[in-house]
Amino acid sequence: MRNLYIESIRKSMKTIFTLLCSFYVLNTVAQQIPMLVGTYTQHGSQGIYLYTFHLGTAEAELLSATTTTNPSFLAKSKNNKTVYAVNETGDNEASLSAFAFDGETLSFLNAIPSNGAYPCHVSVSEKHALAIVANYGGGSLAVYNLEKNGALGSLVQHIQHKGSGQNKDRQASSHVHSAFFSPDFQRVYVQDLGADQITIYRVRKSGPDFVLVEEQTINTPAGGGPRHVVIDKKEKNLYVLLELTGEVAHFQKKGKDWIFMQSVSMNEENFNGANGAAEIKMSADGKHIYASNRGDANTITLFAVDKSGSMLKKAVYSTKGKGPRNFNLSPDGKHVLVANQQSNNIVIFERNVQTGELIDMDKEIQVPTPVCVLF
Repeated sequence: MRNLYIESIRKSMKTIFTLLCSFYVLNTVAQQIPMLVGTYTQHGSQGIYLYTFHLGTAEAELLSATTTTNPSFLAKSKNNKTVYAVNETGDNEASLSAFAFDGETLSFLNAIPSNGAYPCHVSVSEKHALAIVANYGGGSLAVYNLEKNGALGSLVQHIQHKGSGQNKDRQASSHVHSAFFSPDFQRVYVQDLGADQITIYRVRKSGPDFVLVEEQTINTPAGGGPRHVVIDKKEKNLYVLLELTGEVAHFQKKGKDWIFMQSVSMNEENFNGANGAAEIKMSADGKHIYASNRGDANTITLFAVDKSGSMLKKAVYSTKGKGPRNFNLSPDGKHVLVANQQSNNIVIFERNVQTGELIDMDKEIQVPTPVCVLF
């Protein structure tokens, strides 16, 4: 009787151990997620680099490199099965490419001309079969429909912007730098760096396709050069990254109008060098904003956002590299990865999810000319 009891205990312990091992394996696998890096290919890069990123340890393992020309900005479909990349060139090869993605490999689907020089940004709607490309050199917006398998369909619209600003070197004509969907995907915010203007378009159905209809414009601070934006979840606060002056401008919606509230420098108080603000992101809880600055700064700045939507600069960090372009927060919000284009490294910071503060982990990924990080 005693032996049967002991054997029963042993079997139970073995079952528990097996379940614990299985849980550990599943949990470990769940913490390993794909990470894509877009690059410029003129300096030895192959194109899009695919890594496995471990959320717990912030370790990254290279899986593959996919050859494509200057994939300087990347976006994914809602189901994560398609990756889109602008091919940023100034000639007839300027295009948008689509790749099927199974989590481990990228397979080329098709490419379509961007209808403008130097396409630098692509956005994909989660509610409509729609992709939008910003052509920096051409000063235009290209709207494409998407096939059921994620491949690029046809050009639905080509919208030409016209304008200029006070900076004669950078604002002689329109330079459309980005197009971001609103949180509900019913509007598109288009930043024209050359004209110091944001144009808001409404997404409308037109026959079998969706098109953009201009709704209103916002004039941003003169000479600032709007590059990217973040919008809060209620679409009440808009934060605009100003590339040329290294500032973040805050607009708040009152009624139907967007009212300018404040503009805050990204730099330390004694900074007097050249600016080149590149990217802006908001934490998932809406309490923190981060912005990167190239030029002579090579920094990433933390802003706290209060309940009214106002910003307060909290800290300025070195990116431990040169030319910090795009950066991204890991899906769990515990790390920030900054792509330093000119020093060929992605620097990984630990992030305090409560305070937003960044901690140097002394950890980085070596990759040629990284300019976009996408989870």
